[in-house]
Amino acid sequence: MVHILRCKDLGFNDDFIVIDNDPKKAKERMKEHVLTEHKEEFESLSDFHQEEIISKMDFLLTRGCGCGVLKL
Repeated sequence: MVHILRCKDLGFNDDFIVIDNDPKKAKERMKEHVLTEHKEEFESLSDFHQEEIISKMDFLLTRGCGCGVLKL
């Protein structure tokens, strides 16, 4: 199963996409991207909104509707 995370789905305005077979690796790569490329914007958010973004990564990696998880 291929797992896909798009930065735009998390509310950031860029075209970065993570594609990986391992959902944990996909999440770590996206977190690394957010904390590198969107550090100021992310850190300016409240703790609640930061947690919301992290939780959204988990949601996107587990839904089976085809927009986050693809079965190949």
